[in-house]
Amino acid sequence: MRTVSKNGQICIITEDIDLSGKLTGQKTKNGIITMEIYLDVDGVILDFESSMIDFIRDGYMPDLPQDYVLESWEMTDEFKTLDIQKVWEEFVNSSRFSQLELLANTDSFNRLSSRYPVFLITNVPGFLFDQRQKNLERYQLVYNEMHFAGHFDFGDKDYPTKPVMIEKLHQKGKRIVFLDDHPKNCLNVKEHFPDSEVFLMSRPHNKTLEDQDWTRVKDWEDFINKIM
Repeated sequence: MRTVSKNGQICIITEDIDLSGKLTGQKTKNGIITMEIYLDVDGVILDFESSMIDFIRDGYMPDLPQDYVLESWEMTDEFKTLDIQKVWEEFVNSSRFSQLELLANTDSFNRLSSRYPVFLITNVPGFLFDQRQKNLERYQLVYNEMHFAGHFDFGDKDYPTKPVMIEKLHQKGKRIVFLDDHPKNCLNVKEHFPDSEVFLMSRPHNKTLEDQDWTRVKDWEDFINKIM
């Protein structure tokens, strides 16, 4: 950090240097980092997998172990005897979908959103907006906006990818920070925004994947520690 005087005013300038392992960025003259944060929801903020497994166990597979952990994102290979599309539709239309447990932390989440713009970009169909919003409200999370986009388009040719949605929301001059648990979304964002900071949230379905052009974080607090 250095200070300079310009026209009688003191300005703070921070170089893009990282001495502690934390993300740094350009700062404005009032010392605030010009970042904007884009967050996935399922597998990052809310625990979709555990509730989905409970739903499958209660409705279809009572012998499924209590500690069963999903190893794939689409689940078709793990549950070959089930019509996963049908089970998924039943699940998202049930009350359980708006009661997913929190993976993030309310205090650190709201501390983040008090400093930077935070946009949620979740890869589910738009008709689930009310249920998703209701679930997030349970934890009193504060954020700017929520939008639907992702690599999986649900058969809708107009369903946007995450880079397309970010392009609409992005303010020129701000550094893009993106967190997701699906590698495809991470690669898509990095390809479209080479200067962005992309983080992959470690989850069972991506744990064996070789790391590519992203920074892997083990959980929500690990992510927070890297950017704040």
